[in-house]
Amino acid sequence: MVKGARASGDGRSRGRLGRLEQGSLSERAYGAIRSSIISGRFAPGERLVEEALAEDLGVSRAPVREAFRKLADERLVEERPRHGTYVREFTAKDFVDIYNLLSAIESLAVRLIVREKAPLEPLRRIVDRMAEAAREGDLPRVVEIELEFHRSLCSAADNEHLDNVFRLLSGLVGMALSLDDATYEDVKDIAAEHYPLLEAIEEAAKTGEEERAVFAIRSHIRASLGEVMRRLGGDPSDVLYPLVYPEGTD
Repeated sequence: MVKGARASGDGRSRGRLGRLEQGSLSERAYGAIRSSIISGRFAPGERLVEEALAEDLGVSRAPVREAFRKLADERLVEERPRHGTYVREFTAKDFVDIYNLLSAIESLAVRLIVREKAPLEPLRRIVDRMAEAAREGDLPRVVEIELEFHRSLCSAADNEHLDNVFRLLSGLVGMALSLDDATYEDVKDIAAEHYPLLEAIEEAAKTGEEERAVFAIRSHIRASLGEVMRRLGGDPSDVLYPLVYPEGTD
């Protein structure tokens, strides 16, 4: 299996996290480190040093240690005996498995959105914020907002259990999005791709064509995979095509 690119440097993890406010320190440490992993601020294969992160966050090492445990449960980090804690590396198969699962989950979500004619304006506002972050060249922020878009798409389906399934996977989905988005030459293209997706779902909701919405979301998920899969030594065709091509769709 082909590993993703490793981070260079001594892995001291310094200077990328701000100090925490009062509250549950372990939860806040978990949230801060998790966000930095998902957004790509900490790279796959990078060593996370407990002492350095605790100093950055202004906490003792215990909350960071607890955060590492939760992140390991989510499969976002790997704890290597006698070597430390490292951000998970992605293989081509990891990427394929996550995107195929995301495609299945969001296919159901858009079916329910079309059937119930759920409002999509909140999703449009999220894409507008993504476009603003892209204009500023803030790739980590774009990744965070893109993950919010996919999470909100599932929430819009108004199915509690579907929403919970996405939340369980959201960390790995976010890491996959970060790796994918890093291959774009122009970060503004990431946001731009979401407007046609919304328009396709809106049109499907007007006509009741669930399959057209499914085709749109699955095509969107698969569209940008070529470069990142090549970097990981995989084949983009391993990510499933839409199963149904609506009449009149090229």
